[in-house]
Amino acid sequence: MSRFKVRYIFLLVLLFFTTAFKSFGQNSTGFELQRTFEKVRMTDYDDFVLGNSTFLLTHDKNPYRLAYGLEIQEALFGEFGGLYVFGLITELDYGLSSFPISMNVNAFLGGGGGAGAPDGSGLAFRYGGGVKYALNANFNVLARYSNYNFPSGNMGGAQFQWGFSYGVSPILYSNSLDVKMANQSASIQSIFMFLDAQDGASLKSDYQASIVGVEYAARYNKHLQGLIRLQAAISSEIDGFMAYYTGLSTTLCNYKSITWSAQTLIGSCGGGGVNTSGGFAYLIETGLDFKFPRKSISISRGYNASYAGSFSADYVQLGFKYHFESSFLLGTKGHKLKTVEGVKSTFLGLRTGLNIHKAPNALDKNGLLYKDMTLMYFGLAYPIHPRFDLLGETRWAMGGDYGAYAEGVFGLSASILNCKKFNIRLPVHIVVAGGGGIDVGKGVGVQFNLSVNYSYSEHSKLSFSVGKLDMIQGNYKPLSIHLSLRRNLLIHHK
Repeated sequence: MSRFKVRYIFLLVLLFFTTAFKSFGQNSTGFELQRTFEKVRMTDYDDFVLGNSTFLLTHDKNPYRLAYGLEIQEALFGEFGGLYVFGLITELDYGLSSFPISMNVNAFLGGGGGAGAPDGSGLAFRYGGGVKYALNANFNVLARYSNYNFPSGNMGGAQFQWGFSYGVSPILYSNSLDVKMANQSASIQSIFMFLDAQDGASLKSDYQASIVGVEYAARYNKHLQGLIRLQAAISSEIDGFMAYYTGLSTTLCNYKSITWSAQTLIGSCGGGGVNTSGGFAYLIETGLDFKFPRKSISISRGYNASYAGSFSADYVQLGFKYHFESSFLLGTKGHKLKTVEGVKSTFLGLRTGLNIHKAPNALDKNGLLYKDMTLMYFGLAYPIHPRFDLLGETRWAMGGDYGAYAEGVFGLSASILNCKKFNIRLPVHIVVAGGGGIDVGKGVGVQFNLSVNYSYSEHSKLSFSVGKLDMIQGNYKPLSIHLSLRRNLLIHHK
């Protein structure tokens, strides 16, 4: 693939993304969830099926609609189970006035890989066009012709993409009297998975793997919740194993402060030598929630299995949940408030940018000297105090030679100096990482940064930071340089 085409796609995504960043008004910002599928045509390998989950903020300017957000791509069928790609996506719709049809074009830029796929540096891009057909005000079916490529690897093709989308607009309000809210929760999970020699190529006997997960839940009604779950291994024997699932949780019984529920999720998992074939997998679990004010502790027992591979394992899961009501509606319509008593407003920070890891003077797992690595990232910053933000990020490799490498980041950022439009902060991160032949020990590290932020508009900031990443029990300890944009979105919560 020519450098000209790669640069063209990069500029297209950057242009759309910057335009959307500047144009979004608080009253007209909506949310759209897309789920699409495409069979990527390969030349030297078997074709494989990608499932794409797209989370878009939308801005309507009739008859146009501009959108930008995050896309997670997962291999479901083929020979690359465990291949994941994360990236930024932009879309433009043009509605036809006489028909419930809109023309659609989009562009994606990101990074990823894994499962022994010929992904090169991990850089991936896609551009495509097609149509959306509106079944009702919120639900659309869509079909596009997609051109997908890893320009530094040996993957990619042109094929049809099909799927559906569900949108809610607006989700952000400047006036709390107009607000709609939904019950939601966010949780951190610790999973102990019981594997045997049939589950992974590197396993010779029974093995207890440690996995960390994060989950978002949105309540649809009294008994049903929608779930999004991401997992990553922090065990050396299956370093690089990842999973992504969506599903439903059903409340079976409530007794005082204890809730018994059952969950069913489908999605994908793989990497780390785990035998998941094409990647398609499912989870079935049941457990108890012990509720406290706004919080709960969960204990679950479950079964995780690959559809076509030999991987199947029981697990025990411990979780800590934080419950809240918010106007940031992800896949649910929400409900009108009867009173605004107790409603608070805050600015949720949406952060996107590039991260460069300067190579340490050490050898990777393949016995080669580390190279500099470029990562793209997407994250959220939630203020818990005038001086402190909670941070959550995902970073994925797109430059270097480490396409399967990815990081999940949790942290806290403290403001230490404010001067007009400039602000200096100290972010501290816990990093869960793996893949790409990087020696990350057990997959957990710590990163300390110094960040300088410049407010170039009322709700937008430019950030530059420098820090040091230290992977515990691993030799990967790069200097980390970071450049990002932050857009503050007004939300209401209780």
